[in-house]
Amino acid sequence: MLVTRGLRGDDRGRHATTRRQLLLLPTGAAVIDTPGMRELGLAAADLHSSFADIEALAAQCRFRDCTHTAEPGCAVRQAIAQGLLDEDRLESLTKLQREMAFAQRKGTMTAAQRERQKTVDMVGSLDALHKWQKTNRKK
Repeated sequence: MLVTRGLRGDDRGRHATTRRQLLLLPTGAAVIDTPGMRELGLAAADLHSSFADIEALAAQCRFRDCTHTAEPGCAVRQAIAQGLLDEDRLESLTKLQREMAFAQRKGTMTAAQRERQKTVDMVGSLDALHKWQKTNRKK
């Protein structure tokens, strides 16, 4: 059972817990109680690996900078139309990309995280980066 406290005068909550907890709900969802943290954000997720199926389809798009919205020759949209890809999956990727871009603009990422993300964006994934590093490593 979690300890709770009343609201402050400005209708905001008060901290009552003093340790981190992972709470599993009957629905299968999980809630993380992190005392003192007001917001969690994306650090530098490897979206390319997490959404490899979409990345593979995107490589077949007619335009390299395809946004998968209305461009002709979009392989991702074609896969959705054919029932091969769930549109919710593309929406999840798009949402995460927006959140990461916002975090970068907001400056919540460290310089190292921003550089890592730029590199991942250039080469396609961390796996691709590691392969490139192995093949180009001085012997």
